[in-house]
Amino acid sequence: MASLTDLSQLGAASAGLLLPSVLLLGVLHGLEPGHSKTMMTAFIIAVRGTVAQAVLLGLAATVSHTAVVWVVALLGLHFGSRYDAAVSEPYFQVASPS
Repeated sequence: MASLTDLSQLGAASAGLLLPSVLLLGVLHGLEPGHSKTMMTAFIIAVRGTVAQAVLLGLAATVSHTAVVWVVALLGLHFGSRYDAAVSEPYFQVASPS
């Protein structure tokens, strides 16, 4: 079976396999711990929120998370050709807490 990287290089012919794979990975990512789900649940319980409010809060979190991912992806596409990992790696090593 081809990897996602190989499929992405094939172009439009592989979209039938690539798009469902990306959707599945996104859904699995959203189910992972984090994404402030505990905080949002505690908030809804604390204010005795309704199911409609919980759904609205979940939709707002989904839309905002997706928007941030799109912005990061678009910035990566725009600046990616100018990025040199060898130049920036020492800065990341200094900033990392190890």
